[in-house]
Amino acid sequence: MKNFVLAAVIGSVSLAVPAVAEDISIALHVDPSHEMFRVGERLKETIETQSEGRFTVTLLGTEVGGERDHLEGASIGEYQIALGGSMPMSLYAAEYAASDLPFVYDNSEAARKVYEGELGEAVQNAMVSNGNLRLVGLSVRNPRNLTSKTPVMTPDDVAGARLRIPEIAPWVTIWQEVGALPSPIAWPEVYTSLQTGVIEMQENPVDFIYAGRLYEVQDYVNKTEHVHSFFHWLMNNDFYEELSDADRELIQGAITESITWGDELVKANESKAYESLEAEGMEIVESDVAAFREKAKPAIRKVAEGFAPEVRDYVLSQID
Repeated sequence: MKNFVLAAVIGSVSLAVPAVAEDISIALHVDPSHEMFRVGERLKETIETQSEGRFTVTLLGTEVGGERDHLEGASIGEYQIALGGSMPMSLYAAEYAASDLPFVYDNSEAARKVYEGELGEAVQNAMVSNGNLRLVGLSVRNPRNLTSKTPVMTPDDVAGARLRIPEIAPWVTIWQEVGALPSPIAWPEVYTSLQTGVIEMQENPVDFIYAGRLYEVQDYVNKTEHVHSFFHWLMNNDFYEELSDADRELIQGAITESITWGDELVKANESKAYESLEAEGMEIVESDVAAFREKAKPAIRKVAEGFAPEVRDYVLSQID
């Protein structure tokens, strides 16, 4: 009788204890003021609300490392979701890493086709096979522009100029063809390098140009708009496979909605960034983009030969 009563009490206690919510860790390598961190905040709120508390979401930033640390952590399941810039493609799908080639695409939609249809399936298979990561969304980024102390209208205006670019091999090859002297320098060192004359120009989206206070050391924003790229949202594939169909649909829906919201935010902030840069004294130059694209063609063709055939053919279709 005592054992029966004890069992009944234990049973009633266990029923009274709520199920423990499953936590989803999202690693974001951007500053909390950045638009993508705000997308992460919206994603957290949406998942927690729509799951009615079955999932909690923890946002992690640079305190747990940089972009590569986050991607590697997501790959082994330390984080369930991670944000990547261009790095995920170069690390896990190098044969298809053509969406951010300079002077190839007219707009983001043309670059996005690398992730659609059969090409998109190939990218996804490479991500899963090489990184145990599943691409679950793309957030649009502002196009990259050139800044300088003198106006840049044509490739002749960058001939021999020391230009800071990220350390991405195809970018170095293409800018060399255009005529610049590419100098891969870490972003935190760019301001000082411009100030001291180590470099003369740099290229970045306008939000980075404004946030980095480059208006203090550069006079012109030249609208070359040479790269149309994306932030990549990646999910640990083991976590993805273990989700029920309903939970997979819930989380993917939350990601898609948050990205759509974020894309509108990015577009709105782009015009604000231009206005802010002009208010700080920078002049906006409408560069001859067609001339730059023509000058870059030989290098683009050379770089394209290193891609999977279907990617190579798509890249060449954009420049011929």
